[in-house]
Amino acid sequence: MKVVLTESQYKKLLLENYKNIVGEKLMSLHNFSSQVVRDASKQLGFDFTFLLSYGAGIGALLKAVNEYLKGNFSGLDENQIAGLTIMAISVVFLETKNYRKSLDKIDDDGLNKELISAVGYTEKLKDKFAHLLKVLGLSIHRTSNIISYSFLIPLLNTLIGVVTKYGLDSEQFAMFIESFLISGIIAVEGVAIRNILLKAGEIIQNRNIKQS
Repeated sequence: MKVVLTESQYKKLLLENYKNIVGEKLMSLHNFSSQVVRDASKQLGFDFTFLLSYGAGIGALLKAVNEYLKGNFSGLDENQIAGLTIMAISVVFLETKNYRKSLDKIDDDGLNKELISAVGYTEKLKDKFAHLLKVLGLSIHRTSNIISYSFLIPLLNTLIGVVTKYGLDSEQFAMFIESFLISGIIAVEGVAIRNILLKAGEIIQNRNIKQS
């Protein structure tokens, strides 16, 4: 028996599909961020929960630095890795914050070498993300703003797939954008999200960029 969907049913299915794809990825980043922030607060004796105001965006940075530390330094427990991850991002992206006591704790624990290495890696991430956002047509006036837009990084491959397979004028692309707008865990205004995804889509299409 052949089932024929109405246009509204088709759109609803599309939205649900992309909502699941985008939602699962963003929620995973958000949950990871929450755990790292809790572990870092326990390790350093400082409340870092304000970082969660950056939404899912900070998760991409936290995950990258966290994995770097795990891959390059053995013998660190989860709390130490979380503390180093948070401090590296704080030093690079939130230069005006006062983390003297937290830095002293890192020093007391003999983890200066690890922190210096993590900061160096985070600096490279910042430059890489800033360049990518510039290519996408987004002007970053404050370093900390990079954090808010970092949610794009882990979803770029999905975006490329939607654009190259269906095109910018497709229902699929429109529903992909909509899935971001209703996610609720991105610290960026809806208009800005729509504009940057449209700009990114145009660049992907014009440069014929393929999925990796």
